[in-house]
Amino acid sequence: MKDQGPEGTPLTEQVLAWLITSQGRATAITVDAQGHVEDADGADAFIPPGEDPVS
Repeated sequence: MKDQGPEGTPLTEQVLAWLITSQGRATAITVDAQGHVEDADGADAFIPPGEDPVS
């Protein structure tokens, strides 16, 4: 999969919240630059704040 961010950089989105199901599964809820909220089930990786993504 190709990087989909600006100028071919990794696409990043802020994690707004974590949804925890009754089975203990955690799903990140993200918000993009346009304010759209969705789940991050299709994310390739989660990176702690302040760390640079590794290509």
